[in-house]
Amino acid sequence: MLRRSSSPSADISVSIDSRPLYPGDLVEAEITVTPGSTFLASVGHVRLSQTELLRIDSARDAVPQMMAGRRGRSRFGAPEHLDHVFLEDSPLEEGVAYRYPVQLRLPVPAPPTVKAKYAQITWKLTASILARSDWVPSRDGLLANLAMGRVGENSQELVVFAHPNASYIGGERLPDQPTAARGFRHANLDLSLHSGLAPNGGAIEGDLSVKTLKAVRARELRVELVRWERSGNKQARVVESRQVLQRPALQDAQQQTDWAFRLPVPDRLMPSVLGQHTFVGWQVRAVIDRALRPNLTVSQLVQVYTSPQ
Repeated sequence: MLRRSSSPSADISVSIDSRPLYPGDLVEAEITVTPGSTFLASVGHVRLSQTELLRIDSARDAVPQMMAGRRGRSRFGAPEHLDHVFLEDSPLEEGVAYRYPVQLRLPVPAPPTVKAKYAQITWKLTASILARSDWVPSRDGLLANLAMGRVGENSQELVVFAHPNASYIGGERLPDQPTAARGFRHANLDLSLHSGLAPNGGAIEGDLSVKTLKAVRARELRVELVRWERSGNKQARVVESRQVLQRPALQDAQQQTDWAFRLPVPDRLMPSVLGQHTFVGWQVRAVIDRALRPNLTVSQLVQVYTSPQ
């Protein structure tokens, strides 16, 4: 026989320590539970979860991903979530605020937070309370194990920053002072960077040397900081900053000219990331823009990491 019982309720708030978080760090939080009525809480549960959004053009494009069992999973080797129980079979009184400290450690290979046009990786901490549902069995039995309901739930997003020493793109470590050179029939371009690492809100600095073999007449000579992002089959290339070194670009044959440049890095959560469905890469590109003729270019990968500044 079943009897009607009052429906328990509780307000839940999640407070996360405001210090910067990096992969491998300890997430310290406090869960505050304020019951709207007195009840017996069966389980208090908190989950730290990471979501990698997969951008697709159509449902048909998603079928191979779903059949392979890979949708929503990460290649970083870290679990999608970490669970912790902070209370079990505890009576909670109406109007009393109960506070529970919790600790969960981020996986060492955890991907950082990414918020770009298509590439999206987010982290959040979710706390919930389970108790007996509205219809409770009057005696022990199978229904007693199934009659669980969610009394309350709340989530708080957290930001995971990227370490500055995580300078890996495609499995290759970038040199401390990367260089790139490219030769053409008309000119040789040499690109030298002071550093291959830069934080969000920082800048990439370097030098460009152009040695002409023949006279060059171009619309302009410029350097650009380019972001290439990809999620599923959605991708975008964006010039985040540029500096024009010469306009118009005029150089005689057998002439060498050197320029120094500085390219600001946008202050947003878009670090270099290589995941199963998510890729964000950065490069510095020098361009001799010859209008209707093919441009002369040279480029070098760089690593952008995130920091709270």
